[in-house]
Amino acid sequence: MKKAFHIQLISYVPLLKRMGFIFREKAKTLSVGTCEMESGYEVILSCRTLDTVTLLDLVLPELKKLKVSFRLVKDQESQYRLNSGAFGENEVGKVLVIFISSLETGSALIEWLVNRTAFLKGPVIPFAKRIGEIVYLQAFSRSDNVASLSKIDIKKLPFAVSTSYLRKDTKRKFIGRYYLPVAILKASPKGDIYRAINLRRFSFTWCLIKEGKPVALDDHFNRDMRHRLQWQRDILLQMADVVNTPALIDFIESGDTTYLITAFAEGEQLGSKVHALLNGTTWARLANADQIALLTWYSQALDIVKAIHQKGFVHRDITDSNFIISDDGKLSIIDFELAFHIVRHKPDPPFLLGTFGYAAPEQLQYAVPDFSEDIYSLGALLCHILTGIPPYEMISDDLHTVQAKLSRLTENRNLTKLAVKCLSMQRSGRPLLIELKGEIIKEINSLKQIA
Repeated sequence: MKKAFHIQLISYVPLLKRMGFIFREKAKTLSVGTCEMESGYEVILSCRTLDTVTLLDLVLPELKKLKVSFRLVKDQESQYRLNSGAFGENEVGKVLVIFISSLETGSALIEWLVNRTAFLKGPVIPFAKRIGEIVYLQAFSRSDNVASLSKIDIKKLPFAVSTSYLRKDTKRKFIGRYYLPVAILKASPKGDIYRAINLRRFSFTWCLIKEGKPVALDDHFNRDMRHRLQWQRDILLQMADVVNTPALIDFIESGDTTYLITAFAEGEQLGSKVHALLNGTTWARLANADQIALLTWYSQALDIVKAIHQKGFVHRDITDSNFIISDDGKLSIIDFELAFHIVRHKPDPPFLLGTFGYAAPEQLQYAVPDFSEDIYSLGALLCHILTGIPPYEMISDDLHTVQAKLSRLTENRNLTKLAVKCLSMQRSGRPLLIELKGEIIKEINSLKQIA
């Protein structure tokens, strides 16, 4: 399978060895000294992955001289995953964590770090107090080997902090000239999502604001959330008359932060409908009308994906949460952040990575995107619709086990066989979209005859 790109991701182990550190190596981290203190403070340094060697060359000699304990992300592959939230949102940006017992004894080091790293950039670290461009601070305590983190009042620190980090949290005001956020729908290290009022031309309509935080989801090609949102903006302009998707309203760049503003998709996520209908029951016990409703929405999803493919795009992030059901029962699709144009071969290279459980395995292998990626995701979506179980819990490389689970829960041989075929590890083993659509229509018609 042809790869979309070839990159050499480095480990930070040789760097520690070269500097003479004695360290403990774990799956994702490298630890030096005592990192299991009962209480103290974490001085956390965030950094773009491509700049981390520069950071370490600068900082590690000082840490060695002071004999300070620290924990470092193990390699660039782990760092990209760390910054994407794969290890939990609490861990985003925590590239280098330095442990100190008190602020008084560590103040000189902290001030040195703030001053010497001011030229670098890094992802925003959630739940920690920012005291420098890439430097953050958290208090911690440990009980029964479980660490708990707490915020600190930076006004009470025994050293000076730039006034730009002393500002109080205030209510968010207008984004741009016309968009007033009224509620956070989702808080995320890569950028928050807001429900907002669009006051442009006094329309007073709902809109959705998708924020791209600085350096969030950085990659090996010097791109981050800004570039992803720019790409999504371009696709929305092309998809306006192709599929039912929220219309692009505006695109705003404010300093290092980017905002994509679209119409607000009123309705309910497909996944919410699945959970509501399958709650406490199985597909085999589900009312006939509910089975028809779920498969009809799935059929609409197939039509949407077909239209996207005909336009030359692979969506690459088909999930239960990226389809919205309106009050009239019609489906719309959102989030084209990972989409790829087959003919134009854009973006080059493709963005990574789709939702765990839904993303085709070849995404993890950096394969050139193909329409069959969406077929795999549609198979995962069908599994979810039939069981109500998240695909990451249901699907594994052992498709015989997946088939046995599906068969037991659905008691439907045809749908089970169809879903498993979509989940083939080989692209050539997956059905064509027209074949998938035909089988679903047959199943809906069969259910209608029973009704």
